[in-house]
Amino acid sequence: MINTRIFACAAALVCGLAFTVAPAQAKSADYRFELVGKPQLSGQKNIVQVRLVHVADGKSVADAMIFESKADMGPGMETMTAPVKALPAKDGVYSFEVDADMAGTWVLHLAAKVQGEPETVRGTVNADLVK
Repeated sequence: MINTRIFACAAALVCGLAFTVAPAQAKSADYRFELVGKPQLSGQKNIVQVRLVHVADGKSVADAMIFESKADMGPGMETMTAPVKALPAKDGVYSFEVDADMAGTWVLHLAAKVQGEPETVRGTVNADLVK
């Protein structure tokens, strides 16, 4: 009986220490992309601005490296794509030039690396583009 109690206490102590020693790491689901205002027309191209937000504190991530950006017409029309060109980021706002062939709701697919995070952050933003 005493040996069982000692074993149970030792196991609880080991488990407790394991949780306190393990480093806490955020996951890609801890971030989301948000549309900033309405897309603006510049010549024949739409300028879409997005912000990457850390969900837990609602703060913008200003130093992410967005390395993938694609645009399509969304569910059922993924094969209708548009060229996307990344523009310089400013104050935590990431801008993209989308050359859409037609007006409508387009989906911007983004992938980013956030400093200190092991996983790639992926997300989408819906934007109503004009032609």
